[in-house]
Amino acid sequence: MARVASLDLLRGLAALTVAIPHFFVYNLDQPGVLETISVLAVEVFFVLSGFVLAPQILFCAERGSIRTLLRFLTRRWMRTLPPFVLSLLLISVLFNELPSDDFWRYLFFVQNLWRQINANDYFSIAWSLSIEEWFYVCFPVFFLLLSGGLGPAGRHGPLAIALVWIVTITLLRSLFADFDDWGAEVRRVVLFRIDSIAYGFLLFIFMERILVRGSCAVLFLLLVLSSVAGFEAAEHAAAGNLAAKQLYPFAAASFGMLALAFFRAASPAVERFAFLRRLSLFLGRVSYSIYLFHLAFLYLVHQYCAAFTPLAQFALYVALTVAYATFLFYFFERPILAARPRLE
Repeated sequence: MARVASLDLLRGLAALTVAIPHFFVYNLDQPGVLETISVLAVEVFFVLSGFVLAPQILFCAERGSIRTLLRFLTRRWMRTLPPFVLSLLLISVLFNELPSDDFWRYLFFVQNLWRQINANDYFSIAWSLSIEEWFYVCFPVFFLLLSGGLGPAGRHGPLAIALVWIVTITLLRSLFADFDDWGAEVRRVVLFRIDSIAYGFLLFIFMERILVRGSCAVLFLLLVLSSVAGFEAAEHAAAGNLAAKQLYPFAAASFGMLALAFFRAASPAVERFAFLRRLSLFLGRVSYSIYLFHLAFLYLVHQYCAAFTPLAQFALYVALTVAYATFLFYFFERPILAARPRLE
């Protein structure tokens, strides 16, 4: 789908909402609320991915061609893998983990496939990237198989398939997940969280195919309520409450979906102001590298700028992360994106 400035703004804000709290989490013994804020920001990324990839997945299903599916995967991998490999190499050098068994598991996105395997989780944000990469492969294949089996299902076919996927993963999580270690063995495990991106796909079907719309005021109110619900579910789950652990994926998905719906509805307002539109597009373009590289710069600032005041460390950390992400997009990512094959 064409770039939507308001969704780029959401993407950029989500990246900063992960990176900025991590600075304070890194320097606090009890991160508490800040860690929960970062956790919910990652859930927004999941929903965004499902939403923006939905037209491409639907196109693959309509074509029913392995060639089209391979082109889809090639486009995804050219977008995600080169910056990921760079960030993994950098942080592995910083932590003296190159090469190590943990490095190779990160590289092939298997460190959290069905449980946490790495002995040293030195690239902690990689759990979400594994979920993304496995979704790119598994969900389109699942969708193609079911859409072929169902035949012409009209506009409700994709909706039914997405719901089957979500219900299947929910059952796997309910039956086989180790809720005693919820954070590491459930919330951050591919097998039990790969449904989280499908909620964005589901939202696309509702908003673009079934024409569900909402006013900004109503969506904002619902967004506030869902953020409270998601926050409370995450906090109580972290504290050991079993019901909260089981409800968290739904509360987090609801928050992500309402955040996206609100920013989508706010698109005319963002487009109205040229500066805000340019800022939104910029933040969207650098968001992926901010997410990938912020831990490396956090470590470098902590190691080599310890004599600086906390405020100076924070300013340097943000400036370095954004500057590097900007450089990387324009001189590394953009040429690769321009070389991607067309989806046809």
